[in-house]
Amino acid sequence: MKFIVRSMILLLIVNGLLIYMHYYQAVGADSKGLSAATFTQEIEVINRPDALHVRQHFSGLSDARHEIVWPKASTNRTCYLADATSCNRLDENSIAFLEGDNERQSISYEIPKKGPMKQTALFNEPFAGLHGSSASYTLFHMTDETGIGGLWVNGLERVGTKKMTNINYALFRGNGEVKDLYWQRNNLPILYAGDRFSVFGESGSTERLGEVDNVLKAIDANHSTIVIDDTRPAVNATRFIVSKNVDVDKVSVRLLRESMYARFKIPENERMTAELVASILGETPIGLGKSRKAYQVLTESITVKELEEFKEMLNNMTGQELNASVLDALVGEVTGFKTSYFMKNIHDDTAAHPFFIEDPREIKFDGTSTTDIRILLIDGKTLYPAKKILNLAGYTIKSNARSIYIENGIRNFRFPKKELFYVYNEQRYDVVTMPFEVLEGDFYFEESWFKRLFLLGIDKTADTIDIVRMSTQVEEVDK
Repeated sequence: MKFIVRSMILLLIVNGLLIYMHYYQAVGADSKGLSAATFTQEIEVINRPDALHVRQHFSGLSDARHEIVWPKASTNRTCYLADATSCNRLDENSIAFLEGDNERQSISYEIPKKGPMKQTALFNEPFAGLHGSSASYTLFHMTDETGIGGLWVNGLERVGTKKMTNINYALFRGNGEVKDLYWQRNNLPILYAGDRFSVFGESGSTERLGEVDNVLKAIDANHSTIVIDDTRPAVNATRFIVSKNVDVDKVSVRLLRESMYARFKIPENERMTAELVASILGETPIGLGKSRKAYQVLTESITVKELEEFKEMLNNMTGQELNASVLDALVGEVTGFKTSYFMKNIHDDTAAHPFFIEDPREIKFDGTSTTDIRILLIDGKTLYPAKKILNLAGYTIKSNARSIYIENGIRNFRFPKKELFYVYNEQRYDVVTMPFEVLEGDFYFEESWFKRLFLLGIDKTADTIDIVRMSTQVEEVDK
C-alpha cells in the first residue's frame, strides 16, 4: 500500500510539473502576467465513500482582498497547508484571502454524498471560486480510492489516466473554470479527441467532427466533452453533454451553443442568438435550419468589411450581455442604419424575416413619437408602412386576394395587386410602376406616392421624421 501511495504522489508531482511548465511557457511569453480579474487554479479531488475530498490551490492572486465563494454543499471548510505560506492570507473565518503579497493560497473542503454512487453521479458546482474573479486555467487531478472505476468527466481535456490496485487516477487540464463534475459506471473509449472537444462513445459518425473542432477554435471556445451513451440519462452541463443521441453532429451543435452561453450573457430563451453568434464568429452556418438561413441572409445583405467589423465587435464583448436587440444595434453601428432583423427572426418562431435596413431617425406622427413604425430603405427607395400610419391618419385598410382598399369616407382607393393602375373615387389612373410593395404582410408605399395619394406631409430633420396629417377636406388636383 505504501508503494501505491508513493507512486501516486510521484505521478501527481511529475505530471503537475510538466503541465505547469508547458502552460507558463505559453502564457509567459508576453510577460504581462495575469490580470486582477483572473487566476489559475489546481484542483485535487479524492473520491472516498463518504464524500469528495477537495484541495484547491489558487495561483496568480493579486495583492487585493479576495472573497471566497464556497460550494453550498461543502463542509469542513479550512486551510490546506501545502507549504508554510499557503494559508497566510486566509482570514480566521475562512471567508476571504486578505490583502498580501503571497500570490498562491490553498483551501480544502468536502462535498458529502447523498448515498453510494451506483450508475451515475452529477455534482453541480462543487468547487470554490473567488468573488469577482474567474479561473483562466485549471489543472485537475481526479483520484478514486473506492475502486469503483467508470468514467469521470468535467469538460477539461483528459490528458492521462493510470489504474492501480484500488486506486484510479485521471489528469485533466485546460483554459477556464470547472463548474460541474460527472461520473458514470459505464467506462467508454475516446471516440474523437480534438483541440477543443472530446467525444466518448462506443460508435458514431466522426466525419464532420473536425469541422466542429475548427469552429470551436475560431470562436475561441474552451474545451468541452460529449459522452454518447444511450443507457444513461441525458445531462446538459456548462462544459459537457451526456446524450443518448448517436448523431454526434447534432450533439456537437448543442455544444457550440453552450459555448456561446458560457462566453456571453445570452438569455436562455434566445437559442437562435447563440447559434447566430457562433456562426458569425466561426464564419460557418451553425444550428437549426432557421439559424443557418438567417446567417446566410445576413452575409448576403452586408459587405465583407461590415461583417468583419461586426465579428470584431462580438469578439470584444466576451462576458457582456448579448441578445437580439444588442445584435441589431451592433449591425446598425457597422452599417450606419437601423435594423430589426435579429429581433424579428429570433422572437418570431413562425417565419423567416428578410434583412431590411431602416431609417434610424425618430419617427413621429403629428408631433407624437411612435415606436412601432419602421421606414424601410430598399434599393434607393424610402418605403412607408401603410397599415400603421394610415390608421393613425383615419383611414381603414382592407384587402383580398386581388386588391387593396383604403378609405376614409371622403377618399376611397382601390389598388390591384398585380395590374398597373389604381382607382380613386371611381376614377381609374394608370401607372408605370406599382406605388406599393408587399413586405412581411404589410403594404409599403414609396414616399412620393405616400404623400401625394394620402395628403400627408413629411417633415425631416437630422434626428426626426414627422409625418403630418393634412386636411382631409382638400381634394387632389388632377393627376
